[in-house]
Amino acid sequence: MKKSITVSILMAAFLILACGNEPAPEIPDEGDNPVIVAGDSVIVMPVGPMEVALDFSSRLGMNDPGCFELISRGFADSLPLDSLSPQQIFGRWRAFDAGGRLTEITQSSEGSRTSYYCTISRMAMPAINRIDFLLEDDAWRIDGFEVEMPREIEDSLTIEQLAELVLQNPRIRSEMHTVRMLYDDCLIDSIQSYASLNAAVAAGTDFRDFLLDLQPDSYAVLAESNIRRAGKFQIIKERTETGYSNLPPDLITFVSIVREMAYISKSVLSQRHEAMQKLYSEGIWYEPDIALDEERLAGFREFFLSVSDLVEARDTLSRTYAVLLTSGSNEPLAQVEIDLDPHQLEQKMDNDVGLVVWRALAVELNGDNDPERVVYWAGNLFLFEGTPTGYKLVWRTFENYESDFHPDFVSQPSGRPGCREVTFTGVEGSYEYFLGYSDEGEPLFRRIRPMSEDSSQQEEHF
Repeated sequence: MKKSITVSILMAAFLILACGNEPAPEIPDEGDNPVIVAGDSVIVMPVGPMEVALDFSSRLGMNDPGCFELISRGFADSLPLDSLSPQQIFGRWRAFDAGGRLTEITQSSEGSRTSYYCTISRMAMPAINRIDFLLEDDAWRIDGFEVEMPREIEDSLTIEQLAELVLQNPRIRSEMHTVRMLYDDCLIDSIQSYASLNAAVAAGTDFRDFLLDLQPDSYAVLAESNIRRAGKFQIIKERTETGYSNLPPDLITFVSIVREMAYISKSVLSQRHEAMQKLYSEGIWYEPDIALDEERLAGFREFFLSVSDLVEARDTLSRTYAVLLTSGSNEPLAQVEIDLDPHQLEQKMDNDVGLVVWRALAVELNGDNDPERVVYWAGNLFLFEGTPTGYKLVWRTFENYESDFHPDFVSQPSGRPGCREVTFTGVEGSYEYFLGYSDEGEPLFRRIRPMSEDSSQQEEHF
């Protein structure tokens, strides 16, 4: 037994001497880099571009100069790395956008390249919308950032192409008309309801003092306007959430932007409303924290309006114009959708007992040869200004006139050449109403109390 063990030890020693004195091969330590061992070869996989971007964002958040190690040599040569901190150079990021799109890897004279399309907001600098990467020394390095250009120098080609895509899709085209009409409805509601408050603030009155001095009826005008507008933003959000499959990627993105615009609009409005309620009921003002939301909303709103303006001006394909009418001051708002037909002088719908539910009358009110549409529904009037390609909501009523408004209105000459006005008598017979345009070209709604033996004629403008 001892002889056998001795022979084994001698054989092992002989083999070691025969193979020389070389140490066993070592696998290199590459940190977090994945290592693949294939036979006698060691393949080191570089950290991916997304991991590099996340690492850079983390280091930048701590203002760590180590983030400079993650940028390419060429990019580093273009930056003042010696004198400024990382956040002074790259800005303070609000958050990293991990929901962007990484492009496929391409080859260039410098090596492998790829890009990450995203939206990264920064505190005091334009947002980043693309990160470029270069494979340098077997590692991905950030090779530059693309930032959003100011709108005055932004490439208008994207807006043009997106508007054309909307025009080519009948359903999206109709839906964007409806969304724009609801957006204009909110704007009209805000202007009319907040006219006194805005005028007082513009004249130097403190907003909080003005609000606290309001009588309950006057305050209700503001509060109910907030609720109505929130309800319309909710309608936009719900209409853009479903039923949009098989669309081109750019249109899907645009619909998402419209939905996000509506969501943030309602969120900002709700926070302002809650702060206003607290001030009016308890005399305590809590400034809502909405600065970031307002910044995002401004971008979404401007983008939507840029596309919408082109669609509204260029839509020569739609034979009818879809509008969505709302009423009430409680969510959800009552609503009805109708298609205004410019080829018909009058449209209406009756209920089962023959009463008019809604009525739309074509009348040339402003003399531009594109007849307006005056629409009655649910005790309210809607004025759609005629355009060469459709209609634009420019005025409407909201409440407190249900007892007077009814669908029995007619048109008559207004005294302005080429212009008419709509007139009707309230159901109670107390007033005669007139809807037309002023000499300045603005919608003008007025009522006159008929003359009696013991009173003179009185005219009021709204």
